[in-house]
Amino acid sequence: MKADMHIHSSWSDGSLPIALIVKIAKRRGLNAISITDHDTLAGQEEAREEGWKQGLRIIPGIEISAFDPANGKKVHILGYEIRDSLSVNRACLPYLKERGQANLKAIDKIRRADYLIDRADMRAYTGKQGILYRQHIMHALADRGYTETIYGALYTRLFGPQGLATTKSSYMPVREALRLIQDCGGKAVLAHPFQYDSLPLLPKLVEWGLAGIEYRHPTQTPHRIQQVQEKAGRYGLFLTGGSDFHGLYSEKPVSIGDVVCEL
Repeated sequence: MKADMHIHSSWSDGSLPIALIVKIAKRRGLNAISITDHDTLAGQEEAREEGWKQGLRIIPGIEISAFDPANGKKVHILGYEIRDSLSVNRACLPYLKERGQANLKAIDKIRRADYLIDRADMRAYTGKQGILYRQHIMHALADRGYTETIYGALYTRLFGPQGLATTKSSYMPVREALRLIQDCGGKAVLAHPFQYDSLPLLPKLVEWGLAGIEYRHPTQTPHRIQQVQEKAGRYGLFLTGGSDFHGLYSEKPVSIGDVVCEL
């Protein structure tokens, strides 16, 4: 069964609504998909309904934006087949709200730098859950002619390491994210292990409950795929893969179904 297990919708930092995502996936010949929005399962009921209409299997999913307190690095954890979505949403919501507030403060900094944009402008761009992401800000700036791309020179100027609009926000500790997924009946998977140099963390992630690893992703090369497969065999992890599709907000040009795995 051909599946794209890593897709983002307008419930978080994707640009497309779930109904359109499901239609595209069906048209591209997929048998199953997982909508893995950042830090929320709020769109899963809609995904199930659309999947039923289109005859496409929907595997409930989430991507938790976590970090490792030992080294301060980001570690993204995918969670699948979570049964207690209420508890997961409750645990993630404070982090989501804090990040949304941080991005509102970023808008103020951008405005003070003489870009014609303000908080009110964001109403037309913010996702269905009402949380503002950097991608929404960049979309608004693009519409006003300041850039032609979501990612590029302006994004770096605003949100890079020394960016004029960079603000601090908190992330869930990775051990807590793994425990949360496990306690709520789900299976935890390490997302895009090379994007944040997460492979060295595998021993302790497995100790804390990691069950799988994403071996197919737009950032993976054949050599990287082989490395991940070897690690998966060593630690007894199952393999997943997906496009990490964000629509207009994708970091790399990619479509639903461009990267798949077999279930």
